Amino acid sequence: MFARDQLADTIDSATLLLEHSPSPMLVFAPDLTLLFVNEAHVRMTGRPAAEIVGQGMFKAFPGNPKEAEANAEAAIQQAAKMIMETGEPVQIDELQHDLIDASGRYERRYWSALHWPIVAQGRTIAIVQRSQDITDDIRARKLIATEKAAAERSAGLCFFSYDPQTGLFDRSSGIDAMFGFAPGEAGQFAAPFFERVHEDDLPSVQGEVELAMSGGEGANAAFDYRVVVPGQSKHRHIRVRAGIARDPDDGALKLFGAFVDMSDIEWSRAELDELSRRNASLVIESHHRIRNSLAIASAILSQQMRASEDNKVQEALRLAATRIAAIAEVHGELFKDTGVERVDAGSLVKQFAESFHRTIGDVSAPYTISTQVETVYLPSRYAVTVALTLNELLTNAIKYGLSSERRCTIEVALKTDGENAILFVGNEISSTRLGQIASQGVGSRLILAFANQLDAKLETSQTDDRFEVRFEFPVPERDPELPEAGPCSGD
Repeated sequence: MFARDQLADTIDSATLLLEHSPSPMLVFAPDLTLLFVNEAHVRMTGRPAAEIVGQGMFKAFPGNPKEAEANAEAAIQQAAKMIMETGEPVQIDELQHDLIDASGRYERRYWSALHWPIVAQGRTIAIVQRSQDITDDIRARKLIATEKAAAERSAGLCFFSYDPQTGLFDRSSGIDAMFGFAPGEAGQFAAPFFERVHEDDLPSVQGEVELAMSGGEGANAAFDYRVVVPGQSKHRHIRVRAGIARDPDDGALKLFGAFVDMSDIEWSRAELDELSRRNASLVIESHHRIRNSLAIASAILSQQMRASEDNKVQEALRLAATRIAAIAEVHGELFKDTGVERVDAGSLVKQFAESFHRTIGDVSAPYTISTQVETVYLPSRYAVTVALTLNELLTNAIKYGLSSERRCTIEVALKTDGENAILFVGNEISSTRLGQIASQGVGSRLILAFANQLDAKLETSQTDDRFEVRFEFPVPERDPELPEAGPCSGD
């Protein structure tokens, strides 16, 4: 047995080394009686040495009776026992032991503690404890864990770390479910997960991992791929966003990030795409049927025109037939590969000019229509108005340009000038001169109405032997709501 003064001398010698340490230090007997605390420990706890030395550690610092998770007392008792048995230091990474604050209430505190023995003549006579307050670190860790859990619940995120060198894959349980694994079925390595990545996507996933790892700490990686789950007819769609960082536990560079199951979104998108395709087919079919119906109506009017002996009636029916044919041409254009929302007006103008030439085949005098067009995409409702406008301009050109002495040459052009489109029609003038186009007639009123609908600027010019019309209008980025094309809209 040690004499009391010998024990005291040994403790005093040890504490001389600890007194001015910047780290909080205390010395306690194997039965946890406090023998010494340094100034750093006093500052940390707010308890002066005179109040606590000579007391049991957990009498001087009683635990929070309302905190069942506090583990400091049992952990330190176990550490003291191990030191007495082995003489080796004991590190405790995390302890919870609350302290009483100035108001008398317990404040939650977390600590790490390193313990080592004070040995005299080969025997442990006391234990040193170096404490570190890690409360802020634990609170930050718990906050991050809470945020991650909330993110997993609200956004479907599942977090992971992956070490390509060892294949270890630490992850949330939700990732296993994404890949169709039961809890614990896939094990701790990533290989079973790679086996379920779609074979067409696997090379790019592996390449992205290699590229990110070669970039070192701070590099980012992004994956979007399909997963083949046995027994499921649909592929699952997974999105991964990650970065390269060094694991604080083992120092290894690993991929840290989150999985998001995009399957519901991608499946819904595929269903919407299919519905969109079906709807587009229905719209195209409806345009086809409308065109056929308009063609029948035009043919009926043509038959009535030929059956009539009244020239005025014939002319009125012929004009009505050409106007119906103009609308039919637009509907024909709408079910080509240009789509149903926007139409290539250049192609439409060229096609319509050719169709007009065939429709007016009963005019006795010969004529020629030449076209020069650019590709100009217009909303489909604009296309209807442009076609009807061209129909009226060509009708006027034929009416006033034909003569028995010479051929009538009509020029048609469609081009763009900045943000505007320009429809141009020019024709030679026969001995019967054409007056200003806006002055009289149903055709003139229709052209003015169409100009109103498209916010167009209408200009005409005339020389002794030629008449030209310039119809300039803005090309919209989106399809605005237009009034239906018709003579009343300009009145």
